[in-house]
Amino acid sequence: MKSFGILFCLVSTVVLSAVSARANVYATDIKLNGSLYTITNAGSAPVTISYRLNQPATLGVTVAIWQGSNQVATINGGTNMGLNSVVWGGTNNLGANVTSGTYSVTITAGASDVSGGTGNWTQISIDTNAGNYAFDPNGMAVDNNTNSPYYGRVMMGCSFANGAAKNPISKQVIQDGIYKMNADGSLADEGGFGYGGYTRDDAGYTAIGEMPPNSHFVPWRLRIGDDDRIYMLDLSDEGAIVAFDMQVTTNQVVIDDGGADGGGLSGPHNYAQNPDFGDLQFGIGNFDVSSTTTSNAAVWLCDGDVTGNWGIWMYHLVNGQSDTNDIGTQAVTTGGDLSQGSTGGCMIDAHLDIFCGQSETTTNAVYDAMVFTNWSHGVLPGISGGSSFTDGASPGQVEWGFGCGVNAVCTTNPTFEAVQDVVINSRTSPTIVACPMTAGIESTNGIRLLNAVNGAIIQSNIDFGQQYTCAAWDNVGNLYGASPSRKVWRVWSPPGPSTNTTMAVAQLVVTIQFAITGITAVPTSAGCANVTIHFSAVGSPPASAFTLVSSPALNGTFSPVAGAVITGSAGFYQATFSNCSTSFYKMEQSP
Repeated sequence: MKSFGILFCLVSTVVLSAVSARANVYATDIKLNGSLYTITNAGSAPVTISYRLNQPATLGVTVAIWQGSNQVATINGGTNMGLNSVVWGGTNNLGANVTSGTYSVTITAGASDVSGGTGNWTQISIDTNAGNYAFDPNGMAVDNNTNSPYYGRVMMGCSFANGAAKNPISKQVIQDGIYKMNADGSLADEGGFGYGGYTRDDAGYTAIGEMPPNSHFVPWRLRIGDDDRIYMLDLSDEGAIVAFDMQVTTNQVVIDDGGADGGGLSGPHNYAQNPDFGDLQFGIGNFDVSSTTTSNAAVWLCDGDVTGNWGIWMYHLVNGQSDTNDIGTQAVTTGGDLSQGSTGGCMIDAHLDIFCGQSETTTNAVYDAMVFTNWSHGVLPGISGGSSFTDGASPGQVEWGFGCGVNAVCTTNPTFEAVQDVVINSRTSPTIVACPMTAGIESTNGIRLLNAVNGAIIQSNIDFGQQYTCAAWDNVGNLYGASPSRKVWRVWSPPGPSTNTTMAVAQLVVTIQFAITGITAVPTSAGCANVTIHFSAVGSPPASAFTLVSSPALNGTFSPVAGAVITGSAGFYQATFSNCSTSFYKMEQSP
C-alpha cells in the first residue's frame, strides 16, 4: 500500500471578534460557505471564504487561517473590487490536515496610491452602480463596529419618495426609508431597502410599505451607534430619534416631543419637560448618539432653528431609550460662538469634544464649523435637570472655529457656508472633520475637510459645484457623501498607498471526525497482505455507518473496497481487507 487518506469534517460556530487598521482598501461582508454566522454542518467539503473589496487591491490580497496567534495557512485571494472568494481545504501550508480546534480568518488587502501621487482625495466608488443611486438623500452612516457581521455596511436615507421616481439602473421604484449597501456599492443580501415598520411619523403622517413621505423630512440625519443600531432623525415635527436594527426590520422610539402638537408618537421618552422646549420652532435639525453600549450612553439633540436659544442638549439613554427621569442637560447654548444655532450638525467624540456647525448663508454666523473641547471635563454628568455644563454663551469658548470669526472682517465666504453636518473620522482620536454643504442660491460647495485639531483646511471643497446634504466616514479613513444634485453617493480615498486587515466575525471550529490509531499488515503472498486499519470516530456511530473506499490515483474515482469488513463500537473501529495493489484509501461515513 502506498498511503491512506482519511477525511475530516469542518463545523463552524460564531465568535464575535474583529480587528482592523487605518487604510482605505479593505475587505467586508466576509462569509464562510455563504454564511455570516454559524455553519451547522460543513461536512467533509472544503470551506469557501468570500469577501468584498471596496476598491481594487492593486498590491494583492492574503487570506490567512489562524489557530490562536499561530498562522497555519495562507491563500492568495482575488483582488477585484466587489465579490471575491477562495477555498480552504482544511490543510496547513505544508499540505497536512489541521488538527481539531477553533480557527479564525483574516483578509489583508493592499493598494497603491489611487491619487497617482497628486496628494488629492480620489473617488473610488462607481456612479453607475445601482446601489450608488441617491434620491433626495438627507442622512448617511457607515457601520464601523469591527465586531459586527455588518461591518462596512453603508446606510442612506431617502426623505421624499414621490411615488414615480425610479432608480435609472435597477428600474426599481424609489421608496421613503433607509437604503442598505455594501462598501462596494452592491445592495445588501437581504434587500437594499428597509423601513423597519415605521409607517407613522412624529407629525402623524402614515404610509404603507415605506416611511411617510409627506413631510420630506423622514429619514433626516442618520448615525450608527456602537450598539450596532441605526439611529434616525424624524424631522416631520419638532424632531424624534428612532433606532433600527441593521437590517431595518424593527424600530424603537428613543426620544420624541411627547406629542406636544397633538400628533405623532406621544411616547413617555420625550423632551417635552425641557426648560427650553418653547424655543423650538423648526425643531431638532441634527443629532448624535454616543457610548451606546455603556452606562454613559447618551443622545444629543441639536437645534435646527436659526434664531432660537435651544442650542445642544444631552439626554441619558437607558436600555436604548431616553431616561424618563431626565429633562436634559444643556451642553452648548446659542448667542456666543454658536451665534445662530446648531443647524449645521453636531458630533461628539469619546472625550466629550463637541463638534458642531451652522448652516447660514449670510454674514450673521460667527463660525460655520467649530469645536468645544473637554465638555464637563470629559466626564458625562449625571442627570442634572438644568442648563449647567454649558459652553457657547460667550465668544471665544471654542477651541477653534472656521468662518468669519470674531476677530476677522465678517464677509460672506461663498465657498464655505450652508454646512449641513459635521462628521469626524474617529470617535476616539479624530483628525479630520468633514462638512457637506448646500448653499442654495449662492453656490453649491461640495464637502470641505478640516483639521480636527486646529481647523485648518485639509482639502478644500471636494466635488465643488455640487450639493452634499450628508457625509460619513468608514473605519479605515474613506470619506462618504450623498449628493441630491448628482443623485449619487460617492466615496473618496485619501492620498497614499494603503493596507488593511479585517478579521471575519465567524470562526471555524474544526472537528476531526476520523483518526487513524493504528495500521497492521500481515503478508499472505508476494505483493499481498491482510490489512487492518484501526480508527476512531466522533459520536459513536455504528460500524455499519462506515465504508472503506479506494482508488489507484489520489485524484481518481474512489470505489468501495471489495470484501472489506468494518467492526467495532463506542467510537473505536477496525477495517479489515486483503490488499495486493498500490492504492489510496479513504473512510467515508453515511449521514
